[in-house]
Amino acid sequence: MNKLQTILAGAVVLAGAVPVIGKTVTVKGILLDMKCYTAMGMTSRKHGMTCGKSCLESGIPAGILVGKTAWTLATPPQPLANYVGDKVKVTGTADAKDHVFIPTKIMYWSHKMSMWMKVK
Repeated sequence: MNKLQTILAGAVVLAGAVPVIGKTVTVKGILLDMKCYTAMGMTSRKHGMTCGKSCLESGIPAGILVGKTAWTLATPPQPLANYVGDKVKVTGTADAKDHVFIPTKIMYWSHKMSMWMKVK
């Protein structure tokens, strides 16, 4: 195990949610539009229903806030636009150097159905 992998493995134990390079993991967090999160720290559902939705629809990258770390999602943002500010569960791999998460599956928590639903 190289030094970076050792550090990341320790971070997983401490933070409980930081992805490890090359390993498929599932993390839970808040779906973000990276523009407003980076500029103003916006994470709320109220923001997500208006500005956040518009940002993702226009092509601004989406992200997931896991603990106190924001990861950019390497996927087209438009299908995620309706879920900005919602709790999401993302499965995929991470590039810890660049804080990029490459998703293979994204689910959102539906309060109406009280269950995880796949993003369409």
